Amino acid sequence: MSHKQKGQLTTSSEWAKHLRKFGKRFFWKSERFEEKKEIDKELLEINKSSE
Repeated sequence: MSHKQKGQLTTSSEWAKHLRKFGKRFFWKSERFEEKKEIDKELLEINKSSE
């Protein structure tokens, strides 16, 4: 039922709203770490090929 009635509480469609910032921080932290690893790997390959 999608009708709101008197005395009926509405619920948020996003159950994890209170975790949003926390989750984003961990997600982007891991993304930055993986990006740094990828850059280091590419630099190592470039240095090996130039020698």
